[in-house]
Amino acid sequence: MASPEIIHGACNCGRITVSLPRSAFPTASSLCHCLNCRASGGSLFAVNLPTPTKDITIEGQPKIHSDIAMSGNTADRHFCSDCGSPIMTVIRQRPEISVLKGGLFAKFGVDLPAPGREQFWRRAEKWEKPHEGVTTLVE
Repeated sequence: MASPEIIHGACNCGRITVSLPRSAFPTASSLCHCLNCRASGGSLFAVNLPTPTKDITIEGQPKIHSDIAMSGNTADRHFCSDCGSPIMTVIRQRPEISVLKGGLFAKFGVDLPAPGREQFWRRAEKWEKPHEGVTTLVE
């Protein structure tokens, strides 16, 4: 039996790498405008890729910062302690899903899936516009 095609990603400095089977790669991304995602990623929103935790292989040792998400859940935010790149977020109340960060895959030519939803839209900047055809959750 042939091995499945593997997708690779890495932080900016390359010390943390991520791999997963193409079959486990999400078919839609989720854009999150919550204050925690904005602060941890240093951007207007996070490009999140919810993925079964069991399918993810991480090489290297990310540092973890835990915070209380706007949902009230505890979010363990994994990041590279050398370059600061966000790697993934794991909600403790749902450990079977890890939310990989879209920026990990850019250097490897991986096409990110289009967003299926935008959440915490009430935290978006006033001048932002929702992506056309995407479910927008105000929360």
